[in-house]
Amino acid sequence: MDISGATEGGRRPPAALFGGAFNPLHNGHIALAGEIERRLSLSEVIFLPTGQPPHKESPEVSCAERSHMVDLAIAGRPGWRTLDIECRLPGPSLTARTLESLSIAPPPFFVMGEDAFADFLEWGGPGIILARSHLVIVNRPGSASPGARRTLLSVLRDAGSSLGEVDIPDLRELRGKGVTEWVAALPAFKTTIRLLTIDTLEVSSTGLRAAIASGETARWAHLLPEAVKSYIVEKGLYRKPDSRSALPS
Repeated sequence: MDISGATEGGRRPPAALFGGAFNPLHNGHIALAGEIERRLSLSEVIFLPTGQPPHKESPEVSCAERSHMVDLAIAGRPGWRTLDIECRLPGPSLTARTLESLSIAPPPFFVMGEDAFADFLEWGGPGIILARSHLVIVNRPGSASPGARRTLLSVLRDAGSSLGEVDIPDLRELRGKGVTEWVAALPAFKTTIRLLTIDTLEVSSTGLRAAIASGETARWAHLLPEAVKSYIVEKGLYRKPDSRSALPS
């Protein structure tokens, strides 16, 4: 269902930004980016590794190394690239500040999970984000967040949308009805918000790091792009000092 018809000017943005710690980037990230590239007919997919998360401890692996692993994973994919701007900006990584610094025209899609969107109004500068990007909220099996619909209602109200509460779905309802995409215009920001239901490989980054730390390569090697796996083994990333691992034969 497409409430907006199209973005301003009648065209979809050609690029999408994927933010995240990518700690490390895994096959689930790659599968998700590929599916969204296909669904939104993108010409450019841009990964934005988080430098210093504002509400979490900084990852043990540096932003530069995480950014490098993204580069390794997406090498050779036309239109896919990494921007390390959050690695270089001082202080906590704030999406609003990043979008202001990038100043991409036309505004790109900005992809986030439903769980992250539930807390969107607590992010610094949500109005800036809405004005400088078209939000894409992704629901994957088992990821439904009760707070996401409340946030969606608030965003639409603040954006001057004419849609009422009865018009607003939650992503669990979309999935149950077989609807894969829902879009609404944000008149005050001249952008859109889009809900997508996607079935892709589920990988827990926390569980993946724990598996790597165990030193048992067979537990995690299949979850990573080959180049990322080789880099992690070569550099000994995420492993306990006394763990040992080798590339599988």
